[in-house]
Amino acid sequence: MVIGIGLDLVETQRVAQALARFGDRFVHKLMDAEEAAALPSTEPERAAALAFAIAAKEAASKALGTGWSRGVRWRDVVLVPATPPSVRLCGRAAEVARRLGSSGRSRTRLERRGSLVVGEVWLFS
Repeated sequence: MVIGIGLDLVETQRVAQALARFGDRFVHKLMDAEEAAALPSTEPERAAALAFAIAAKEAASKALGTGWSRGVRWRDVVLVPATPPSVRLCGRAAEVARRLGSSGRSRTRLERRGSLVVGEVWLFS
């Protein structure tokens, strides 16, 4: 059973600009050290990978119905860059998912369309 669906669009150019302006401070706001270490170290691959992560995290927060409120933080949603990609809910995001009746199981779809990254997350019971 579907508990929630989230969809998000991220402009890769905006992510690249934020990286240029704020550097690792920007990355560490969104990711823990382990997740950040998996990002490519060179541009533009780093900005593209971060855009995919942001799209997945935003879509997951929408599937939860919380956005970045009610104690759910960016670091509570982790993009697992496998084939296919998935999100792992931690901390408060996992608590909210359980309260909604979800086991945390999800389907994640990420796609690049020109300068946009599309993220879609379906959260299941």
